Amino acid sequence: MTRVALFGCGWIQDFHARGVLAHSRGELVAVANWREASARAFAERHGVPRVTTDWEALASDPGIDAAIVATPNALHAPQSIALLRAGKHVLVEKPMATSVAECDAMIAAAREGGAVLMVAHCWRFRDEVRAMRARVAAGELGEIVKTRGYGVHAGWGPSGWFVDPDLAGGGALVDMGVHAIDTARYLLGDPDPVRVCAVAGTRYARGRYTVDDDGILLISWSNGTNSVVESGWWQPHLGGLEADTELYGTAGYARIWPPEMPEGYEHTSQPMYTAQVAEFLDAIAEGREPRPNGEDGRVVMRVVEEAYASARGATR
Repeated sequence: MTRVALFGCGWIQDFHARGVLAHSRGELVAVANWREASARAFAERHGVPRVTTDWEALASDPGIDAAIVATPNALHAPQSIALLRAGKHVLVEKPMATSVAECDAMIAAAREGGAVLMVAHCWRFRDEVRAMRARVAAGELGEIVKTRGYGVHAGWGPSGWFVDPDLAGGGALVDMGVHAIDTARYLLGDPDPVRVCAVAGTRYARGRYTVDDDGILLISWSNGTNSVVESGWWQPHLGGLEADTELYGTAGYARIWPPEMPEGYEHTSQPMYTAQVAEFLDAIAEGREPRPNGEDGRVVMRVVEEAYASARGATR
């Protein structure tokens, strides 16, 4: 059994917890959160025996083998590095970190500690996304000329640490855009970015926060495909569901989800998180590299970093 600790106990961690409980090799042993009352309520929901507010002590505890880090973005690197250096395997929520330099430090710590590092780009584990990747790999659409992907909330946006630049490291791009970036890359067979251009800014909620709530990226990949990515909160219209991607090929067009979804459709559903956790726990048991790994997470962060730099240049 792999004894798993959870760092953070927000909404997304419930999905991870259920994924661990569903796996024959997973055991939930602890949850760490700075609000003890929240951690205790979480522990009661999922039957977690240990609650602590001291994540640093938990990171080096010999009683845990692995951790799922789902805390504010600014904590991803320090918490993951502490765990990895102690030989603990880590599944870290997206975005992997708040900078490429932090990603590099996390990758080095995994190497130093001999531990598995996986990044939770969850849409790779959705059946519809995997089916589309298979179609692309089989050549059904011919050469993919361009893609258009969506990472947008319409009529809604987050609050709290998500809109604090020191804790989040950005706005809608790091919250939502990363889903569209990684999904496009996954569908294309994980090429490298060779050029990133972007515009981004605070357009819909000026005066409420300073982070971006609107962005458009153009990514040129090493395989010759160009990807357009839209990110945003509070948009008046939803061009596509979260991580939805349109593909334009020399032999046809396709998109992951149809524009009109059937009644009762659940987009963010438990099965993809259960499959993601299974990849993490199976990789640990089998002594192999998981996917998406630290290098995959670094690529997404590189695109984000270059997009923000491009957007700053565009507004001068």
